[in-house]
Amino acid sequence: MITTVNPKGQVTIPEPLRARYGFPAGAKVIWLERDGDLIPKPLLSLAELAGRYPSSDVALTEALLAERALDHERESD
Repeated sequence: MITTVNPKGQVTIPEPLRARYGFPAGAKVIWLERDGDLIPKPLLSLAELAGRYPSSDVALTEALLAERALDHERESD
């Protein structure tokens, strides 16, 4: 598919591509440069990102608190 950049620098993403790649009306778009290519990606909200990446067996908060406790012990010595 071919689109045109208008005088304001805007490009229309064709509807079949918007539907396939998740660009609903009003979506924010992040533009990535990779190996000389310009890649548009929908910018996901925090709610959309929640649960997208599985957590490890150790909760991150617990890991952070344990690390801080070790730091505190080292500083106390």
